[in-house]
Amino acid sequence: MDPKVGALLARFPRVELIPWETPIQYLPKISGTLGVDVYVKRDDLTGLGIGGNKVRKLEFLLGDAIAKGADTVITMGAVHSNHAFVTALAAKKLGLDAVLVLRGQEALKGNYLLDKLMGIETRIYDVEKTADLIPHAQEVAEELEERGRKPYIIPIGGASPIGTLGYVRAMGELSEQISRLGPRIDTIVDAVGSGGTLAGILLGLGITKLDVEPVGMAVGIFGEKMTERVIDLAKESAELLGVDVELREPRVYDYSFGAYGKIVREVTELIRLVGTSEGILLDPVYTGKAFYGLMELARRGELGESVLFIHTGGMPGLFHYGEEMLRSIQ
Repeated sequence: MDPKVGALLARFPRVELIPWETPIQYLPKISGTLGVDVYVKRDDLTGLGIGGNKVRKLEFLLGDAIAKGADTVITMGAVHSNHAFVTALAAKKLGLDAVLVLRGQEALKGNYLLDKLMGIETRIYDVEKTADLIPHAQEVAEELEERGRKPYIIPIGGASPIGTLGYVRAMGELSEQISRLGPRIDTIVDAVGSGGTLAGILLGLGITKLDVEPVGMAVGIFGEKMTERVIDLAKESAELLGVDVELREPRVYDYSFGAYGKIVREVTELIRLVGTSEGILLDPVYTGKAFYGLMELARRGELGESVLFIHTGGMPGLFHYGEEMLRSIQ
């Protein structure tokens, strides 16, 4: 861990959910195809439940919840939400209750199947956008307070100044890995949904002074607005930490293919390629689309000579959208 990052984060309550540093893996076949060295930081292996980037954020969000005396965690997402499931599972592990406020149609597959298997309380609402769930989450919190409970609402995707600290810490981990093991990295690429991961990457790069360009692949319909959102969140987190650092503006590209959660043939084929050539599974909503963007930009020479992809997890998406994915390539 970079000592400056460690010192800055030491005053914030944190629960340990990740018992190791996640490895950096070289992809020889993909690299040979692109003519660019491609590495993956395996944050799909963060260790709790299905793993993924959300576990890093939850170390600080649940640390804050416990410090504030909460006994129940509430969060929001689509029925297939990786964030929602892993939040509830981590809360249960720590002795807290959890209520998931979700949108979509009930179907016993993917993360919703895991919700049910783990006995997690879910509330399903017929709304168009995940942001439309916020009033419903507040209603659930009021209901719990009337019953004498102490709820703590975790925002969509864990994207808050506190949640962002998880990827500040990740960049502290990465800085130490690079200094100890190499390699030199020109560009970091990650999938961008709610923006918290990329915001933490920006701030962490500023603190550690790693000379790496951040690139985000927006997978939601709000991709065009994402750069401003990410920078604002990074600034809020910097204020929380009490640091004044220069933030490198990220390049953010829209790789939603028209809509969040839209399944397309190109991404399904890419998932098959990466799986069969490197043995790494990507998902069709986040990492598959982001890696498709990485390959497209790398072929155009826009990512430098060495690229690090943050694998943010999401494997249950394969089982939620599996039939649709197969139809897309038949």
